[in-house]
Amino acid sequence: MSSVPDRGRLLRETLLFDWTRWNPAVAWRSAPALALALTAGIAAGSPGAGLAAAAGAFTTGLGSLQTIGGSCLIPMLLAAVGMAASTFVGMVLGHQSVLFVLAAGVWAGGYALLTSLKGGTSWVGLQCTVFLLVSSAFHTSPRGALGRCALILAGGLLQTLITWAVLRVTKAPCGPDVPDSAPEPGLRDGLATLRHHLSLRTAVGRYSARMALVVMAATEVYRHTGFVTGAWVPMTTLLVVRPDLIQTLTRGTMRVSGTLLGAGLAGVVVEGLHPPPVMLAVLVCAFAWCAFATLNVNYSLFTLNLTAYIVFLLALARLPAATVVQRRALYTLLGGAIALLAYVDVFWRTRRWIRAERATVAEEAA
Repeated sequence: MSSVPDRGRLLRETLLFDWTRWNPAVAWRSAPALALALTAGIAAGSPGAGLAAAAGAFTTGLGSLQTIGGSCLIPMLLAAVGMAASTFVGMVLGHQSVLFVLAAGVWAGGYALLTSLKGGTSWVGLQCTVFLLVSSAFHTSPRGALGRCALILAGGLLQTLITWAVLRVTKAPCGPDVPDSAPEPGLRDGLATLRHHLSLRTAVGRYSARMALVVMAATEVYRHTGFVTGAWVPMTTLLVVRPDLIQTLTRGTMRVSGTLLGAGLAGVVVEGLHPPPVMLAVLVCAFAWCAFATLNVNYSLFTLNLTAYIVFLLALARLPAATVVQRRALYTLLGGAIALLAYVDVFWRTRRWIRAERATVAEEAA
């Protein structure tokens, strides 16, 4: 019975806006690094370089809401280094490579396995996997990949440095706004936990296997899209698949609704107003600020701001907004649909359970 989706819970979690978790402090300390990266890129006549550094800064800024070993700076530093390394692997392999499909499965399964640990370790794994998937669209030589990796690392380190300085001056706390009361395990205990879950007999082990297989399936679809934005298919799948069916349905609903609204809003602004590069940079920073502040308020609202941020960012790179919006919407829907394949066995068992219940009721009525 636990496999049957609770539609009331799905509705509540999708529509709930917890404004007590509105966090403008993290937005104010994280947006400046993004603005500096974009400004430097535009001033140097290389907006693409600014976009790469801004991407590293934006994601690393989200790490200030995580902790490892009691510090939010550790997940930020690990994310900056891990994202740069994953970008290198993704760019060198390229999304057309079968080896890349296998790498996507390893990264995704590893991230799911890390969810068994307390703290921000799994968050770092998630960001590394996202950057692996996205960077594969820019296939190049190892030497060519180093430049983009350096920009992402520089953006992440700049964000970490600014966060450290702000926290030192303001004496403000850092980390999740709702701290986990359970202590984080030490290195030895953490490794023992991971070894324990390297088995399909555990729920985390099964989640890891589901994640690896379904992300590999989505990556195989991505290989045949022919578009660099096709990375949104496996990325959406990665972000939607959760440890159980109800969470996956909830996450998928919120991801799709937020993406469609955010893409539509940003598309109307870009196509209707044709803002110049400076105004696009301002819009990128504004929606990034909103994404930082609303991360824990509501996932749909966060996704709306995140999607608008990405559309404006790509418009700054001179990609056609209408095409970006259409593909973002299509690939998000496709990635969400593929995510449900992770629980096709649960759907099947639920169907059998409903049939058995109906047969039982019919027999009792007779």
